[in-house]
Amino acid sequence: MHFSFARIRPLLFLLTSIISCQVLAQTETSNDLARSTSDSNQIGNALNIPEKGFFSGSEWYVSGGFNKSHYSNSDINVSQPSLGNNFTVNDVKGHDEYPPKLCCMPDNMRIGRFFDGSKNFGLELSLDHTKFTSTLGQTASVSGVNNGSLGTGNQVLNDRNFYYRLHNGLNDLMLNLVYRSPIFGEINEQSSLAFIGRVGAGLVYVHPDITINGNDNYVGKKNVNNLIGFNSGWWRIVGMSTGTEIGVRYTLYKQFYLELTDKMVFTNMNNIPVYEGKASQHLFHNQVILSAGFTFGGTK
Repeated sequence: MHFSFARIRPLLFLLTSIISCQVLAQTETSNDLARSTSDSNQIGNALNIPEKGFFSGSEWYVSGGFNKSHYSNSDINVSQPSLGNNFTVNDVKGHDEYPPKLCCMPDNMRIGRFFDGSKNFGLELSLDHTKFTSTLGQTASVSGVNNGSLGTGNQVLNDRNFYYRLHNGLNDLMLNLVYRSPIFGEINEQSSLAFIGRVGAGLVYVHPDITINGNDNYVGKKNVNNLIGFNSGWWRIVGMSTGTEIGVRYTLYKQFYLELTDKMVFTNMNNIPVYEGKASQHLFHNQVILSAGFTFGGTK
């Protein structure tokens, strides 16, 4: 049989076309996959998607510290319906009367997480414990209706006619947005210093110990069944607080740091239990806070 190339030319052309289409299709698929992978990596980098899980993908920290607090003068309203009393003690001076006890629980606790790639922005849960005490011996103006020993007009406040203590305490539980920026050195580098700022809001709960016209309030014993609540409990949830805080964080060694900050807090409190009634108070206070902390996670 005589072999003729012309006879198989159409078949070779068809096979070549099929193979070329397959090669082109595979090339386009590979290019699309590469582009998709590159786009995914760019999106992942932009969003800082963790590569090793929730804790190791971002930097976490915990800290504990102590504060010294200063309070603005404030008006305290007292309502005792069963006694026919509704009066306001105006411009009450208060103070933070106890020194820090380093052997005991810290006054200021934080747990937070930086969530962006540069580790500048984070979210934090903070608990600040302070104590407010009305200053005895001060002269305050009393307005409204009061038939007890605390009359209206100017009165000298003593431990029987009006002694107002939020001793255990005046507690703020806040969710904060955190910003951190290096001042010198890199973030978390040994002996580096960074600016730290916070803004947040949350609940305020108090343990009141209040004497009005010789009558003490009683909120029951501290136990599991009488721990915290809005209308009952050893601690009472009585309102909201907002706060701003600025300061510096100094990295001592590896994950350990010290933090010195100044915090301004505005607290709006209602339904504070007193004898046969409730009190309300709007209060500004300032805390100078020294904390020690530890960072973990943040590795990739």
